[in-house]
Amino acid sequence: MTNSLPSLAAALWDFDGTLADTEPLWVAAEYELVGSLGHEWSDDHAEQLVGNSLLDSGAYILNTIGRTDLDPAWVVDELLTRVVAQFKSGEVPWRPGALELLASLNEAGVPCALVSASYRVLLDAAIERLPPGTFQTSVAGDEVTNGKPHPEPYETACRKLGVAAHDCVVFEDSGTGARSGNTAGAVVVAVENLVHIPSAPRRVHVRSMTELDAKAVARLLEEINAES
Repeated sequence: MTNSLPSLAAALWDFDGTLADTEPLWVAAEYELVGSLGHEWSDDHAEQLVGNSLLDSGAYILNTIGRTDLDPAWVVDELLTRVVAQFKSGEVPWRPGALELLASLNEAGVPCALVSASYRVLLDAAIERLPPGTFQTSVAGDEVTNGKPHPEPYETACRKLGVAAHDCVVFEDSGTGARSGNTAGAVVVAVENLVHIPSAPRRVHVRSMTELDAKAVARLLEEINAES
C-alpha cells in the first residue's frame, strides 16, 4: 500500500507499557521469582527496571537480593518463561487507543515497526495476537548489541525499513526508551504509563493514544521538524 502521509516515513513502537500493558506481568514475574529464591521484592525496585534491557534488569535483581552467584541470563529466562505463558494464556492487555492507532497507520500505508527490549519469543507471541501485516518489521532486545537507551534498536528498525529516523515517530512509555528514540534522531511521542518521562527536544507528551490517528501523528512530526 502506498503511504498517503509521505512526511511520516514510519511509526516505531515500543512494546512493554506502550503497545501492551505488560509491566504488571513483568512485576508479578519478578515477585514470584525473587520469592522463590527466598528474598523480598518491592514496587520501588520494580519501577527501577522499567525500560531497561533484560540483562541489566537481571543483574539489578541479583545485586539487590545479594545473589551474584547466579547469572543474569538465567534470571531473564525465568522471567520470560513466566511472562510469555501469561501473555499467551490470557487476554492481551493492549494500551488504550493502541490498536486503533495502529489500524489508522496501516490504513494510511505508514510502515510500522515493533522495537523492544523484550526478547524475540515475547515479541512473536504479541505479533501473533495482531492482524497479519500490522508490523512490517520488528527488533527484539536479544537481536541488538546495545539496548535502550542506546539508539541502536531504533536505528536498526529504520535501517530495516529503509527510512530516515528524522522522518519517523517513536511511541514510548519510559525515559530510557525516549532517549533511545531521540538519540536515533526520531520525534518521540511520550505516553506515560508507570514512570515519568522528562521533557526534551523533539519530544512531545500525550495523555493517551486515543487522542491520535495517523493524520494527527503526521501533523505533529511536520510541526516539530519545521521548528528544528
